[in-house]
Amino acid sequence: MEILEMQLRKTLGAAALVTAATMASLAGCSGRDDDTDPLPDAGCLGTCSPDSGTGDAGTGDAGTGDAGTGDAGVQTVTIREARLLDDRPQIILEGVVVTTVVYVSSKDTGVSADFWVADPNNAQDGIFVQKYRTDPPTTYVPARGDIVTIQGFVQNNSRFRDREGYRKVLKNNFDFRGASEATPMVITKTGTMTPPNDIAVSIDNGFGNSDGGSGRPNLEHLGARVHIQGPLTLTDANPMAMKRLATPDGGEDTMHFGFEVSGGVLVNNLTTFGTTTDGGTPRCDYRVMVNDGGSVTFPDGIRGVWDTYTHAPCMDGGTSTFSCFNDAGVIPGTTNTWTTVLYPEGCNDLQGVVTEPETLRPAAPGAQTE
Repeated sequence: MEILEMQLRKTLGAAALVTAATMASLAGCSGRDDDTDPLPDAGCLGTCSPDSGTGDAGTGDAGTGDAGTGDAGVQTVTIREARLLDDRPQIILEGVVVTTVVYVSSKDTGVSADFWVADPNNAQDGIFVQKYRTDPPTTYVPARGDIVTIQGFVQNNSRFRDREGYRKVLKNNFDFRGASEATPMVITKTGTMTPPNDIAVSIDNGFGNSDGGSGRPNLEHLGARVHIQGPLTLTDANPMAMKRLATPDGGEDTMHFGFEVSGGVLVNNLTTFGTTTDGGTPRCDYRVMVNDGGSVTFPDGIRGVWDTYTHAPCMDGGTSTFSCFNDAGVIPGTTNTWTTVLYPEGCNDLQGVVTEPETLRPAAPGAQTE
């Protein structure tokens, strides 16, 4: 089923950019208050898809110039400064590098994509970017290592967005309240960094213990690509915190959106479960392997982006959370509204060694077996 092409978001007032004094006092801060529901409702009621934005945002000559120069009054800031802003100021990020790509959809009218960028001079500073298909250049497909300048709007994702709620994000300023078109986000690719995998923060064991989803560990790394060093073991293929809530009466559902590894680290499996979108090549679906009686270890650890996670279930008991009327996001089994998890780009970020019962099929391509 096609992911819907419109999300509903409410525009809140744009806040002034932080001052140098504020930055000095808050250096290293994630920009997210650590309470039970830290962000205002950005208004994505009902269908909330990664394919955000609408209207003819790509018209005009917005994609042909130098995005770094910006419009009058649009300030160039660092990612760290951007994360400290309130909802919806327009800013420029200059010379940032794409670290992880988790979603790309190409249509005749353009490319939509979800990805993260980081400061190449400080890998701990990263932020989520959502490009709508009409954001210029409409044909741009992000790839890890791209160096880009982005002019867009810093926003707080609504609590009604499944998996991505409560998250700081950069995108266009589509406003569902009668606006015929959005002010586009403009991306200008200026180079490529090699090897791009160097833009990662190396973390020893002890990082990321979410306490079953009831905690919010390591907020100082939100949006950053990290390498959690090994060896690690897949300890729970079905953590309650990653369970899908699919029935109004809380009935049983076996779908989980990730797994847990040593030290209480939660890992989202959006890019590694099942088969690829063409129905062909198997992925490294480690949940299935463990549920079938096998075990998985990660000798060199795991990689990905550390960011927010929430589950905004369908209010009618449906299962397609990108095409239903969503309830506010929660972490199942806890009183928490969101937690922090790892988002791998794909199987290359999860180099597992699989030990399987002899009755099981061979492991997925790329995975080692014993």
